[in-house]
Amino acid sequence: SCANQLRKSAAQISCANQLRKSAARISCANQLRMTTTSAIAAWEAEGLRLLGTTATPDERAELRAAAERLALASRARSAPGFDRCAALVCAFLGPPELGVVATCSNSMKRIAREDHLWQPLIRRFSCAEDMRRAGSTLTGFRDYARLVRLWNHPDRNSSEEPPGMDAYSVVLEINISGQRIAGGLYELEEIRDGPWAGEGFGFYDLDPHGRLTPTALESFDGDPVRRMTVSVCVVRKSDKKCLHLVTDIGVDDATERYILFDSETSCSSFNNVDRDYQDDYPATHDFRLWGAVWTEPGNVLRGFTSPHGELRLWDPEADHAALPAEIILKRWHASKNWV
Repeated sequence: SCANQLRKSAAQISCANQLRKSAARISCANQLRMTTTSAIAAWEAEGLRLLGTTATPDERAELRAAAERLALASRARSAPGFDRCAALVCAFLGPPELGVVATCSNSMKRIAREDHLWQPLIRRFSCAEDMRRAGSTLTGFRDYARLVRLWNHPDRNSSEEPPGMDAYSVVLEINISGQRIAGGLYELEEIRDGPWAGEGFGFYDLDPHGRLTPTALESFDGDPVRRMTVSVCVVRKSDKKCLHLVTDIGVDDATERYILFDSETSCSSFNNVDRDYQDDYPATHDFRLWGAVWTEPGNVLRGFTSPHGELRLWDPEADHAALPAEIILKRWHASKNWV
């Protein structure tokens, strides 16, 4: 009889322990659900705040709808639904807002750095395909960050023995009213002849597809040549890093034979560290496009026949303002802004 009572007591104690464990698990699950719901609500509110000043009413409506789907998915399958809906919401954000989202947590950083969110932003840079041809292997956020730094970067100086011309390639782009007309990836070659022979680099196969000819430019209204801009960066072959030279410099002068692209405001400076420069008069690159064709002398520039380009570095403090190719390579090599 005593043994039976002991067994009954042990069974009751075991049952009580199991009930306490079950209650603890239920309480923990409820707390997790409450935490998830609160986090989702806070995240939705922050997303609405971020878009409040930049998004259109339609975009805000889409965000609210996505937040509702997020809540439904989180109740159904928690984390997987959260990831899917968070990625959908992030598709409406720009680079600054995605940066803010990435600081929230490791999981949000992973979502905000997904390649598919950054590919449309990378396509804003029309040179992105040329960079890939040059050997770039970066994708997504890292590719976008480098392109931004590349075309918006100041320059400094250092000193080491520079490599030769064969160590670099050049990505060059010619636009009309923001639309790419010609350009690509080019190898360096010294200017062969003319008044600037040896003082810079020539591009003698600049327009193999004839996109700068008068016939090709007839589709543009008015005087398209006057709306041309040029952008140039250098690619270092050894590590695939890039150096900004000029971005969207416009036509500064025109002669019967060539037009000159030059603008200090959109150029990187490559000053000699041993000289004193005026703040608004640094050493900068310019670009000459030869082969101009006019309707009449001095009238309207129609286009170019057999065009070739010349890239120079002009230094107002040098003994001879147009620097030889060897010095240009030294200035490039000295820059601390390879990205």
